[in-house]
Amino acid sequence: MILNIYKPKNWTSFDVVAKARGVLKVKKAGHAGTLDPLAEGVLIVLTNDDTKKQAKFMEMEKEYVAEIALGAVSPTYDLEMLPALTATPESEKIFKEIEKVLPIFIGDIEQIIPSYSAKKIKGKAMYKLARQGKEIPEQRKNVTISSIDVLEEKIRDLDTDRGVKALPCVKLKIKCSSGTFVRSLAHELGEKLGTGGVLVSLVRSAVGSYKVENSVKIEDLVSQQSA
Repeated sequence: MILNIYKPKNWTSFDVVAKARGVLKVKKAGHAGTLDPLAEGVLIVLTNDDTKKQAKFMEMEKEYVAEIALGAVSPTYDLEMLPALTATPESEKIFKEIEKVLPIFIGDIEQIIPSYSAKKIKGKAMYKLARQGKEIPEQRKNVTISSIDVLEEKIRDLDTDRGVKALPCVKLKIKCSSGTFVRSLAHELGEKLGTGGVLVSLVRSAVGSYKVENSVKIEDLVSQQSA
């Protein structure tokens, strides 16, 4: 079975797979591409014999809708750790600069891997090393970003206890290869603009032809199986 499930925010990808396995009462289940806990959207869940198709789905192009705040940074490049204010950029000026800078990130690019990620160094996950305060050499990877479209530009308050307020934010639609870190794009966009950047929200809107509008919510999957 191939399922297009909407992963809720604050669930891990494993949480979704475990729930689906229990609801569907299947022996084997897995997913085809991790989403960070703070991200939401399309998670392809494969069961039984369809778990053999994982590699096929992993290689499919991904589409994301990302909101990035400019003028703040975070060690995780998102809101998992509270961001620190770095600048108060003039919104009108920075929105014009975004249009000029974005083309740099389109095509085959080399991307920084966040220190707080599951990427392993000598068998140990980078996020575990980072939490232990270990020094981590910068890691990079090659990815492909086929398009970036600006959907919205606005001023918004970040929902954090630190009170980081009134920052210019840009909402982007990104089509990219498997394994692309949108958090890194947010961080590197902020670096190019000289303001700092942090990922505020992330929705995976498509995996290949599997679209978010056709995804099934966990609660609906539960009710369908119990009906």
